[in-house]
Amino acid sequence: MVSSAPLKYSPEDPQGKRRRERENAGSDEWVESLPSPNEEVER
Repeated sequence: MVSSAPLKYSPEDPQGKRRRERENAGSDEWVESLPSPNEEVER
């Protein structure tokens, strides 16, 4: 299954900080795992 739309974003997300910590958002590994626009163009 693939979601048809991104999840809704709320700046008041009460669990946002915990979610980012769990996903290790902002770490070097996390940044490297993100797709780059150049990769999409090459496909």
